[in-house]
Amino acid sequence: MMDKNNNYFQPLITKKTTTRQDEKWDEAVAFFKSKQYNKVVPTLLDYVGNHLQSKNNGNTNEIAHGSVMVSITQTENELLIKCPFLNIENAKKIPLMRRLAEIRMHPLNLTNVALENNLVFFSFSCPLNLCEPYKIYSILREICYYADSYDDEFIEKYEATHLQEPKIMLFDDNLKEEAYANYQKIIEKGIQNFDHYMEKRHTNNAWYTLNITLKKIEFYAEPQGYLRTVLEEAIDGIYDRNTPFQNRLLNGKVSLEKLKSYTSDKFSEDIYQIETFIPHKYSSKKENIRENWEDSYTNAQDMIANAKFEDASNLLQSCFYDLFYYNLVDKSISKPITDAMAQANGLDWSQATPILLKGMEAIMEDTLFENNFGMDLSKIMGTQMQQSMEAMQQIMANFKTN
Repeated sequence: MMDKNNNYFQPLITKKTTTRQDEKWDEAVAFFKSKQYNKVVPTLLDYVGNHLQSKNNGNTNEIAHGSVMVSITQTENELLIKCPFLNIENAKKIPLMRRLAEIRMHPLNLTNVALENNLVFFSFSCPLNLCEPYKIYSILREICYYADSYDDEFIEKYEATHLQEPKIMLFDDNLKEEAYANYQKIIEKGIQNFDHYMEKRHTNNAWYTLNITLKKIEFYAEPQGYLRTVLEEAIDGIYDRNTPFQNRLLNGKVSLEKLKSYTSDKFSEDIYQIETFIPHKYSSKKENIRENWEDSYTNAQDMIANAKFEDASNLLQSCFYDLFYYNLVDKSISKPITDAMAQANGLDWSQATPILLKGMEAIMEDTLFENNFGMDLSKIMGTQMQQSMEAMQQIMANFKTN
């Protein structure tokens, strides 16, 4: 029903929280500043977390990340990072090599893509005295993220093969069936709401609906494999400022219909858990969240004061699903938010919105700070969250001018 708030689906598995040891980050920075360069990278590995299961071979650490293995070698004067990616011996080489050349230019930054015989590798090297912690962590994250992401695209489209079997943990069949049923419900409701808003020419809420629906899929099921690639491309598409806003909306609906067409078997192939080295999500800090939410918090309060409950609800839930999409969220932060979404499940807009605002208020009005040491997220988080909030601020500007 159009006069009811969105349904909430509890995630299939407990949401991961950060395993990082923040005090180790400060140690790594201190080692670099004091020119103890040989201690920087080992301390960064300690920072990532004690959950890592690495194989030590002399001065080399081999650490699994999803479908790849990252090899980190530190000599007396140099750091070498290498990640075997794919075997392309029997692949469609012409379009594949063109795609490799593209990703080498963008989105890769300092990481290189190299071809040895028919094997593709990600690689990076630099002298130890240039191993600045932010740079090295960014490179490790870049390698882990794109190696584990692009392999599915290259296998699906160009018939490349893995160099090693991914370490995955499968769900049982009953849970997969339940997941697929809920996945379909999320998309069906999203398309229904989107069509309703487009018919009413409420394009701002139509965009929010796309954002919420796509990120709710990730929040609920955390798909892997090629399904994750398709989902991420759909999300990137609704933020693409090179595409006119109206076209982004229409393309977003096409993306939802494409996702909806996934068969149960195809969907089940990409629902599993993986072992990770550098997570693709960032560590959320309360001060960063507050900074990102400041305008939305004020706008939501103004909307509620003017009885625009539906608009406020869509804004708040966009903020919440953004948070979980881009970040690993500690339970102290996630609980008031997920509790609010669960309590607002299916209520009238006027009833749901104050509950959702309370969820945001629990984060925005809490003045207690803990663990203020560690990495400054704003230096490394890149443009993802910034683009998300800028897009939402633009939507808010549209609301005010309508």
